[in-house]
Amino acid sequence: MASVDFQHLRILVVDDQTLVRTLLNQALQSMGMKSDNIYQAQDGTAAMRLLDIRMVDIVLCDVQMLPMNGMDLLKELRCGHTMNPSNLPFVFLSGHADRTNVVLASQLHADGFVVKPPKPADVEKAINIAMHRQRPEIDPFSYYNVATGTEYDKKVFGRLFQAPPQVEVEVGAPVTLATIKPGTTLARDLHSKSGHLLLPRGAAISANQIAVLRDFADRYGVAVLFVEESETQPVASDARS
Repeated sequence: MASVDFQHLRILVVDDQTLVRTLLNQALQSMGMKSDNIYQAQDGTAAMRLLDIRMVDIVLCDVQMLPMNGMDLLKELRCGHTMNPSNLPFVFLSGHADRTNVVLASQLHADGFVVKPPKPADVEKAINIAMHRQRPEIDPFSYYNVATGTEYDKKVFGRLFQAPPQVEVEVGAPVTLATIKPGTTLARDLHSKSGHLLLPRGAAISANQIAVLRDFADRYGVAVLFVEESETQPVASDARS
């Protein structure tokens, strides 16, 4: 396995302990990384903001953080809620990789664990493995039902997918996939051409998800979405047919 080109690697380090971030920064630079390519965030919320303005090649992330922990951050990433690819390499930092976390990390296609305090050799090995690992297929809609069990997850995702099923109501205004804007709220459930639920009514569709629907049109078969009337945008004349 060829070594990773650390000189050009862009990495995000997420940990609520300043000491851990400092030690990792030093270790990464000793591997040949440029300091300008090492980004830091103190929790999942800050990491989400950074992933919306910076493209990175891999994430090293602590598990236990508040208000958003590492599992919730990975779920948000995998669901396409950042500007980075949803199948981005992601390695956890953890003082104890218990079975529950290992199973959940596997469901979210994490790329491994590095035991804290992190040893430079273990970090370098984990990065090399993650960067050479075959990436999971990009399907940001498949991770919504992976429950992390946190209050954050219940608040953000639980209200969408754990509510009792309701009869579909003919509401909303049609908008083409070509014209819909990121952040638009869906007025009806969004299904693939095979009938699989992609997003429920009430969810806001992200730029990453829109791009996936456009890039993989044959797989999803979505051309028109129904959105809240207050968020209508120009729609092609044949979209209502």
